[in-house]
Amino acid sequence: MENSTQKSLGVLIGGVHTYFPKELIRGISKEAEKESVNIFYFLGMQTKVFLKQALGEESNAFYDYQFNTIYDYCRIAGVKGVIINYGTIGTYFKDGNSTAFARRYNNLPVVFLTDRVDLPNCYSIISDNYQGLHTAVEHLIEEHRCRKILFVKGPEGNTDAHERFQGYLDAMSAHGLRVEPKMIAPGDYSEFIDANVERLLDENPDADAIAFANDEMAFSGCRVCKRRGLRVGKDIFITGYDNSELSLRTDPPLTTVLQDGRSMGKLAVQNMLRILDGEEVPFCRYPTRLVVRESCGCKGKKPKEEEKNYFNEEGAAEEIQRLRHEIAEKQQEFIDFQRNSWLIPLMVRELNETVDDERGFCLRIMDAMKTLGVPNSYLFLLDLPINYNGEDEWVCPDNLRLAAYCRKEQTYAYSLLERPLVTEENGIAHMTDDGEIHQFMVYLLFSGERQYGLLVCDVPVKDLSFYYVVSLQIGFALHNYELNKIEALHRQQMFQDMERIREKNRELDMKSAYDQLTGLLNLRGFMDRANKLCEEGESRKAHLLYGDLDHLKEINDTWGHAEGNFAIRSCADILKSCIRGSDMIARIGGDEFSCLVFSEKEGFENILKNRIVEACKQFNETSGKPYYVEISVGIKTFQMECYEDLHLATISADQDLYEAKKTRKKSIKKKNNEL
Repeated sequence: MENSTQKSLGVLIGGVHTYFPKELIRGISKEAEKESVNIFYFLGMQTKVFLKQALGEESNAFYDYQFNTIYDYCRIAGVKGVIINYGTIGTYFKDGNSTAFARRYNNLPVVFLTDRVDLPNCYSIISDNYQGLHTAVEHLIEEHRCRKILFVKGPEGNTDAHERFQGYLDAMSAHGLRVEPKMIAPGDYSEFIDANVERLLDENPDADAIAFANDEMAFSGCRVCKRRGLRVGKDIFITGYDNSELSLRTDPPLTTVLQDGRSMGKLAVQNMLRILDGEEVPFCRYPTRLVVRESCGCKGKKPKEEEKNYFNEEGAAEEIQRLRHEIAEKQQEFIDFQRNSWLIPLMVRELNETVDDERGFCLRIMDAMKTLGVPNSYLFLLDLPINYNGEDEWVCPDNLRLAAYCRKEQTYAYSLLERPLVTEENGIAHMTDDGEIHQFMVYLLFSGERQYGLLVCDVPVKDLSFYYVVSLQIGFALHNYELNKIEALHRQQMFQDMERIREKNRELDMKSAYDQLTGLLNLRGFMDRANKLCEEGESRKAHLLYGDLDHLKEINDTWGHAEGNFAIRSCADILKSCIRGSDMIARIGGDEFSCLVFSEKEGFENILKNRIVEACKQFNETSGKPYYVEISVGIKTFQMECYEDLHLATISADQDLYEAKKTRKKSIKKKNNEL
């Protein structure tokens, strides 16, 4: 990949399912394209508000906390500066502290939208939320004589929401109107707050109006009022905030407050470029304007002077043109989404087919993106997927690598050992640089608690929701591929284990009865055969010998283990020469031997000991070794009828051997003239 010589900016933004963040994105994108700046949008695509409506409050099927991690990947993106729309991010953190969040990126210039942070290198643009809501409530009081105005707040910890709430409280207070706790309802800026509005109306049946902290919640309020038989704009008045594209299409059209998200996004890029050029940029409180429509009861009423200024001929034409453009864009977005939705099942089937190697699987993902019409996309994967449960402390992984890309519809995937590592010096912006200007959407790839990496793709703003669905499908496919790979490894491991077990059994069959070094029976073979003799039930006079090669350690330490093995084999040969072939002899330990000899001869134990002493003497005279091979011996004579007899004899023979070892030589080294 080429080294980036162009300016690249990161944008951290959440709640992109709602109107205002999309407007910010449109403004940022348009200005960035004009100024030839690359943009990387790190998207928080929280869906709990939608799933809550379908699955209920208690559903656990949410993994939105994963999106709280995507913002940290911006720190290794290699961008020159960061634009942060904290108002749509902080509400999803357990501890929504904008200053602490800003410190994460304090090594770069930061422009904060919808929140104010007093830190070096941080610059803020925030809507005049207070004045906007204050004006809306004042309009209801002064123009429509409303006395009991209810309020639906935005998320806790959100600066915009706090300022709008304060604007409501102060407007009510300025007119001497009392606000009781039951007149306030919580909200989350989503359209799915019907239950909250129902409770608010149940507790305040005499309400004149409801002011909502944004338009999407106001849509919910209109829906609830319609179900209850309340005529909006007549029986009850409703105001919103944002002037979203649907506010003019509600029935009746929604009175709302215009905060120009596109212009704020445009200003954020302009300010960032000024900062990068070394200029000073002041804090900006962006102005808002009340847009009066029929939901507040203004049908047929003449607008106030300031509203006339906004709704002059030129302003009205501009507003109509903007709304027409937004409606056409929405219609095209729906058509494109419907068309692309047919491709998703095909893509899922293709991705979930078995692929033998990971490189081939990554190529399939890139081919799928190309099929969807994405000319440039990049797949970044972690060396190993990580588990994150949302409770433990999050640590951004340092092993993210570029796995594959589709550039100008040409696909390529790296082998596992070739994948470039993403670092602060060689970041995502460097690896995606092709000399052209792009607006990249960055999606987190995860499945449940399992996190795999990032999908970076150059797609239009209108399609970001669709590619969120695509990114989820890719996350599922990565999870299935991982499971298939684990299953294949388990099968291979199981096959290897079974083969090892079979080989081990073959070895055990060979080793179960005989000692490999001496060719004698081993302990197991000796005991099995002795037990069989006992099972025959015949009483016989037996002599159990325990023998121990003297000073094996000295031989090993002085002349090496090869000589030690020679001495063990020699000891075995000596003992075999002293008994009959029908008798039993075994090596039962490293230097320990056992013989079971049957003889009715009186004093046989002494005869056997003398044979062994003589055999050792003859061996040492002719061995040519610098050491003696000598054997300490303990023998127990007993009447063998059952296994218990053998066991007791074993104890006695072992004790006899212990006594015999006390009289062995202190060293088995031969003198020079004895060789």
